[in-house]
Amino acid sequence: MSFPLDIGWLYAAFLLSVRLAPVLLLTPVLAAANVPGVVRGLLGLSLAALMAYGLELRLAVPTSGWVLAGQALTELFIGALLGFGVQCAFGALAFAGRLLDTQIGFGLSSVINPMTKQSSSSMGLAFELLAVAYVYAVNGHHMLLQAMAFLLESLPVGQPLSLMLAERAVGQFGVLFLLALSLAAPLLIALFAIDVGVALMSRSMPQFNAFVMAMPVKVGVGLSLLAVMLPRLGGFFERWLASMLDYLAAFGG
Repeated sequence: MSFPLDIGWLYAAFLLSVRLAPVLLLTPVLAAANVPGVVRGLLGLSLAALMAYGLELRLAVPTSGWVLAGQALTELFIGALLGFGVQCAFGALAFAGRLLDTQIGFGLSSVINPMTKQSSSSMGLAFELLAVAYVYAVNGHHMLLQAMAFLLESLPVGQPLSLMLAERAVGQFGVLFLLALSLAAPLLIALFAIDVGVALMSRSMPQFNAFVMAMPVKVGVGLSLLAVMLPRLGGFFERWLASMLDYLAAFGG
């Protein structure tokens, strides 16, 4: 019993795996589970093969090595742009956590982020883990895969690419700051009010040790407000996930 090997399908699966590789490597959705790089690579190859088979993708293998390298680099560039949008969304959570850590006082210490293996803010790490749990809870990983499949209609594999798509990646920076400020703004306003009150007290009472007395107050108020915000974070994470899907949809024109 023999199984014929379709070279056109194999080449399409190879180019598609090159597109999916940066997305799988950059997304913290898989990094939260400490998935090894080899497993991510095999997962990308498997997904590319299944998508190429299901969508019946067939490409003619170029006779020139320069053409093959150019098509592979084009797919790598597309994948890097797509992965950048996902990474930016998680970067917004890290940025909001860094702002809150600085204001509350947790910035005096840091923790090791298991996603990046680097020092990270405690609040940023908590937000990122909550975001990953939300993505899996609402099947957001399936939505991201569906968005990748839909992009194959507007950005076919192996076709030339316009560099104008990079402008959409630049515009994602604005979304990053908007999401970060919308998450951190309630606590920043409350903590700023405490700083103003402590500053006024220190001016009227010079012997008052503002730093020592304000720290436990800010920590208590910050944690209390976080406890109030937690049940209401679902709406924020819904907009947060929608920003990623909108970014991917923008590449479809």
